[in-house]
Amino acid sequence: MKNIKYIIMAICFILLGSCKPEEFGPIGSDTNVVKELQGTWGLTKVTQKDEDAATKGFPYKELDITAVYPYKDLTIALQGDASGAPTNFTITPGNSPKIADFNTGTWAVDNAIAPTIITLKNGTVTSELTLGSYAELKSGKFYLKKVKKSNGKAILSYTYQFTKK
Repeated sequence: MKNIKYIIMAICFILLGSCKPEEFGPIGSDTNVVKELQGTWGLTKVTQKDEDAATKGFPYKELDITAVYPYKDLTIALQGDASGAPTNFTITPGNSPKIADFNTGTWAVDNAIAPTIITLKNGTVTSELTLGSYAELKSGKFYLKKVKKSNGKAILSYTYQFTKK
């Protein structure tokens, strides 16, 4: 009986010793997110979120306000240099409400490989917008989020969906 036990243990050690980790190749090609953001984008959807209601678990937290104002008039053009680094931007608001305090200037990202914040700048005035998921960039869509705060506390946020023109 002891011999069978030792034989089973030996087989287990041999089987476990022959296991080796499998190496996986890359899932896809690297995407230059900053370069993908460059171009002219039209605003297609705006969602307003009551951040206070969301933290308290209220049932009505978000509202699609695209049709409330002529948001679809707004376009944003993000330009870059030959290497793909961000340079200038132009916002053409049309009759829509502003998403930034100015319509022209320079733009920058917080991380060239995996940006999360886009900073619009005109002189000394800046406006920070949070970049949404990269998942739809290849299909010509991206999201920006602007949070309005009072006394450091998030009150409202707006999520802007853009489609490449």
